[in-house]
Parts: sequence; C-alpha cells; structure tokens
Amino acid sequence: MQNDNILKDIFSDKSIRNKLSIFYTFAVALMIYQGAVFFVIKGDEISSKGDVPVFDISFTESSENFEDSRVVGDESREIVTYTPSNTMHTENSGMGMLIINVTYQETSQEFADPCDTVSVDLIPNSVLADWNNQNNILTGTSDDCSEINLQLMVFPSYNGQDSKQMGKDSVYWTNLWTDHSYGNGDFELGIEVNVNQPPGQLAPTIQDSDEEIFVTWQAVFFSVSVEEV
Repeated sequence: MQNDNILKDIFSDKSIRNKLSIFYTFAVALMIYQGAVFFVIKGDEISSKGDVPVFDISFTESSENFEDSRVVGDESREIVTYTPSNTMHTENSGMGMLIINVTYQETSQEFADPCDTVSVDLIPNSVLADWNNQNNILTGTSDDCSEINLQLMVFPSYNGQDSKQMGKDSVYWTNLWTDHSYGNGDFELGIEVNVNQPPGQLAPTIQDSDEEIFVTWQAVFFSVSVEEV
C-alpha cells in the first residue's frame, strides 16, 4: 500500500509529470536517432559491403619462335643470344615465359662413336624476369643426344591460368597484368661440348672434334582480358 501511495504522489505532482514527459520524449528521440544512424546513415556502407565487384581475368597467348645453330668445339663454350621482337612486346600485355629447346646428333660418322656431352645454361643477366621462380629450369645436360629443355618464367606470378578476383576495378586489374619491361632485352644461352670418343680411342679424331648444336627459342606472350561478372 505504501508503494501505491508513492506512485500516486509522483503522478499527482504536475512538475514531476512534466519532468517524466521530458525524459520519455528524450528517450524516444534517442532511440529514433540510433535507428536512423544504423538504417539510414550506415545504410550505404552496409549495402556496399555486399556489392564488392568480381572480375573474370583471362589470358590469350601467342608465341614467337626463333631458330639458331652453333658449331661448338670440344671443351669449348659458346654464347648464343636471342632478343624478343619489339612488335610482340607492343602487341601484347606482357611476356609470360621463355622456353628453350636444344637438340643435336652425333655427326662424327665414326664407328661406335657415342654421343657427345652437351651442357647448356640460361645466364641470368640484366633482362627483367622472374629469375628466382621455383619453376625455372635454367641448366641442362645430355650425353645421349636427347633433347634439352629449359624454361624461364618471365612475368612474375604468370601461369596462364584464368582466375576470378574481387574488389578494385577493371583498370586496376588490367594495369596489374600489363608491363612491357619484362623480357625486354638480350637473353644469353651458354653451350659447352665435351667430345666422347669410341671405346679404345684416346684422342678426338678429325671427324669428331666439335658438334653442331641447334637451339629453338620460344617466347610466350599474353594479352589480358578483364570483365566484371
């Protein structure tokens, strides 16, 4: 009963009722403001988080092949060079990789003469490329006339695979995959020959004192395409 009297006294007092009305009005206004902040002021920010653009990034490859040969003497080393054409650089987004195929045959015509030993190495130099890529094959050797294959990844992170990327815009992704400085310059391939003699023969003959080595350079270029999904 005492509590009921206290409430009656509070609500019967006009000044107290006015103060309570002001309090309730303020509380309601505060809740309305907080709701407006969340649903209106933050509305664009909230909705934008669900509108992150997605881009399909694809590549179209084209290749330039160049064939060369060099006669290399026994226990000698020769350097052959290759410079990708400016046209391929300007017509594509970038140079993705360089593939080198080295072939030779035993040409001494000596009876039972085994294949010579040929060693090759792509020499790291000032040409911009991904020289430390784990997929590179920069050296190779053959003593049975089998083909030697080398590979250099030129454009960093390029693997030729299409992908989807989120965020940014198409200009950003196009620029990321466009750079004509990679692979622009002279690549150098070192070639060494060690003549192997037929069994029982101690010195190279006139017919087998060198070997002709054939080199095929394949520069793989790519053009990038970026489309918003």
